[in-house]
Amino acid sequence: MKKSLVFSILALTILSSCINQEPKEVNLHTDECAYCKMVVSDQQFASQLVSDKGKSYPFDSIECMAAYEYQNPDMAENAKLYAADYTQKGNWLLIDNADIYRAESVPSPMGLSIFALPKQDPVPSEITDAEKMSWNETINYVVDQWDVKR
Repeated sequence: MKKSLVFSILALTILSSCINQEPKEVNLHTDECAYCKMVVSDQQFASQLVSDKGKSYPFDSIECMAAYEYQNPDMAENAKLYAADYTQKGNWLLIDNADIYRAESVPSPMGLSIFALPKQDPVPSEITDAEKMSWNETINYVVDQWDVKR
């Protein structure tokens, strides 16, 4: 009995260490946003939360992921959050390694004009109205603009 308990604990430990929290492929025009239920349609603005169990939740915008995190803090606590690199199609940025911007001249799918770039990368020269925000500021901005409830 004792051996099977030790074996079970060891097996669970090994399996949990194998959980992959890397970003998954988001299928444009097929995957549904986990927050607003719209179809993800623009790679430049897509984002995703990958849970501590390795399940990916796609979003059609950073705004939707911010609102989802606000409403689901327990799920987001050990999750990895990723945003699409606005300038490098197909490149995912861990939110901790990204700079988040808001610029009215950049129309995002959900209308709050939020996009991500790798930390320290310059904003493209054609975007002259970009305002940098922290992730917490982004969440607060979305919650305020959309009147998101917990």
